[in-house]
Amino acid sequence: MRRALLFIVFTATALLPQGVVLPPGRPGPVPPQFPTALRFYLELSDTQVEAINQANADYLRLVSTRVLRVSQIQQEIADETAKEVIDPMALGLGYREIESIRRFLEGEQAKLRDRVRQVLTERQRPKLAALEEAAKLMPVYSEAVSVNLLAPQPSRWFTPVPGVIGTFLGVPTPAPAPGGPQEP
Repeated sequence: MRRALLFIVFTATALLPQGVVLPPGRPGPVPPQFPTALRFYLELSDTQVEAINQANADYLRLVSTRVLRVSQIQQEIADETAKEVIDPMALGLGYREIESIRRFLEGEQAKLRDRVRQVLTERQRPKLAALEEAAKLMPVYSEAVSVNLLAPQPSRWFTPVPGVIGTFLGVPTPAPAPGGPQEP
């Protein structure tokens, strides 16, 4: 059950911090700007980017309606749980509906990926396959970084700066004074 709730929450919120906004007069969320590096890597045309953005916007609208329903169900479950005499059938039906929504969204996301991939040309598909293969190596890469076989790639969250340990979210973290106490 927790897995279902986490899936729905993460699916909905994973897109929100990336720039999804609700402009006045337009129903539903707007997807974030298409990633520039990905666009250049795959050599996507404006038409392809527009088609991908539209498919993602449609999916976001679908997710937002389902997330609202899950929120309502969670409130119904909380209300039922707070009662003196709990109706197990009501609780079971609520949890069943949440799981049904999770499975539905999982299926719709798979359909979305298929729709988005259909936008790609035959020349672009091998590049996407290369990205999939690279993603499979991410756990091994992380392990190699953890034992200092490889240097970590710079990220927007933590960037090393000469003379400074690094910056976290743009806030410089000064290096400790030589011979001073070291923090763990």
